[in-house]
Amino acid sequence: MRIVLSCLICIFVLSGCSANMAASGRSGPDFNQIRNEYSRTEVERLVGLPLTESKLENGHTVALYDVEAHIDPSISRAAVHAFMDLATAGVWEFVGGPIEVHRKSSRQKVTINYNKDNRVVSITKTKPAP
Repeated sequence: MRIVLSCLICIFVLSGCSANMAASGRSGPDFNQIRNEYSRTEVERLVGLPLTESKLENGHTVALYDVEAHIDPSISRAAVHAFMDLATAGVWEFVGGPIEVHRKSSRQKVTINYNKDNRVVSITKTKPAP
């Protein structure tokens, strides 16, 4: 009886972790907030300091940033994790948990071109690793 009770407690404690991670997303910097003409100070307040930067002949500066990717919450992914948790009596957490942890640890490179007045001219993002 103790073994069954222990297993049930483990199932309820473990189930939902991957579903919760998928439903919550991650709040890395949202580059949709950054508009042209934002100052470099405003940008670096949101994303941090650049990895590298270089001056162009026209006086512009190109800065490369390495940031945690912004991941929107996914209710459909959370529902799949919840279903798999129930269908496998919590064993899915050994698969779903690492999947979500890997998704949450993805990073992306962002290149921002600033004009002579240190205002944003353009933003180029790479897609986060899957």
